[in-house]
Amino acid sequence: MERRNNNPGAVQYGNFMNYYQFTCAADRLKLVPDYVWLPDDNKLTADVAPYLLLDVGCNCGVLTQLLHSFVTRCVGREVHVLGVDIDPLLIERAKLENTSPEQIKYNCVDVMDENAFEQEIVGFLKQYNRKKFDAICCFSITMWVHLNHHDTGLQLFLRKLSQLAELFVVEPQPWKCYMAAVRRMNAADDGFPLFAQLQWRRNVDELIQDYLTLMLDRKQIYESAPTKWQRSILFYR
Repeated sequence: MERRNNNPGAVQYGNFMNYYQFTCAADRLKLVPDYVWLPDDNKLTADVAPYLLLDVGCNCGVLTQLLHSFVTRCVGREVHVLGVDIDPLLIERAKLENTSPEQIKYNCVDVMDENAFEQEIVGFLKQYNRKKFDAICCFSITMWVHLNHHDTGLQLFLRKLSQLAELFVVEPQPWKCYMAAVRRMNAADDGFPLFAQLQWRRNVDELIQDYLTLMLDRKQIYESAPTKWQRSILFYR
């Protein structure tokens, strides 16, 4: 995953090597109440199978590990996490810095690659004889899927992940983030060739919410206050 002209801000897939030097992972969790992670009946079930969580676009695993501890406390039972990222170097860092290897696994996966998706993500569920994750988290990655795979690719991404989640957590980037990403890439290289063809544009974060509720029949149960980057974290069942 090359950085264009060695520019750390010009990345094709959002795979920033120093992401957690300018983003505090813990700040996201301060915006989220405990109850949203619980099943619909809101009961603590310490004597049942592990709570399964998928963190898509986990980078080097800093937030993934905080999520594991946070969700474990919230749900009152054992939590097993799979963190996936498209960048092999970031995954290697995540593995080296993993403090809970029995409960947290990392894999280099392009979720838009159907074979890798089936083998690594669906395969993880099969190890537990499960058809769905209790929760799937997609923090600030929808833009990168959108820029590289067009509107139909983003819709496919939302559809196939939400179908595997009892609780689907997404933090869409607003349009101004697209403009910044495109500007950085254009300065370093040819940019994103699909950008001009996108139909989901200025109100893209609202379009994502509409797609989840109207087309995928998900119910929004919580919307956080904006992060310092002015992005809300949305929770759907």
